[in-house]
Amino acid sequence: MVALFLDFDGTLAPIQQDPARCVLSGEARELLQRLADSGRHFVTVLSGRGFSDVKSKVGIRNICYGGNHGLVISGKGMAFVHPGALYARPVIDKAGRRLGKEIAGFAGAWVERKKFSLSLHYRLADKKDVSKIKKAFYRVATEFSGAGPLAVLEGKKVFELMPDISWDKGNAALWILDRLADGYLPVFVGDDVTDEAAFRALKERGVTVRVGRSKRTSARFYLKDYKETRRLLKSISLPPA
Repeated sequence: MVALFLDFDGTLAPIQQDPARCVLSGEARELLQRLADSGRHFVTVLSGRGFSDVKSKVGIRNICYGGNHGLVISGKGMAFVHPGALYARPVIDKAGRRLGKEIAGFAGAWVERKKFSLSLHYRLADKKDVSKIKKAFYRVATEFSGAGPLAVLEGKKVFELMPDISWDKGNAALWILDRLADGYLPVFVGDDVTDEAAFRALKERGVTVRVGRSKRTSARFYLKDYKETRRLLKSISLPPA
């Protein structure tokens, strides 16, 4: 039996310039549904997207979802919201409003407001503006850090402002595993720096797979791209011989 943990953007679906345009293919959805319905596997999609966002993007019944890097977990009889996320939410809301004003003059940069975090996307911004956008982000993050414990995450063409708590995708994966019956082999597949916490947490316990090359990764195995993720899902979904 496999406890399968999957990132979304770049792992299950190709990264898009506009994250709203990221779509899960019919083949990937069918494979996930087959795994979920097999009775032999426990499937979790664990993403930096907001919980409602990733759930609607995947749209699979009978699986578990983790949003905001695991601050919110729900599905398959599990439910969790980190109390630190609830505490930090008002501060992050205020920071989001300020940051929106700070970067309003930069074309191709925008703030994505999530329930318990925010993301500043700059994938479409002009290269000459990136350093100014980054300074604006850190200026706002520093300003509001005095109102509550906040942490910064840097991903692929995105800065995130999160509650500063000892919780990440690794903690989320372990929390889920602790509530499963014995006998599950954890397999974590992800493509971003935010997945490294899970790679480290599961390094001695399960299978860790990095999608896309990285010179600095704790993952033990490598897949070229999201297409190879589908091949992995297909192999896992095959009935035992």
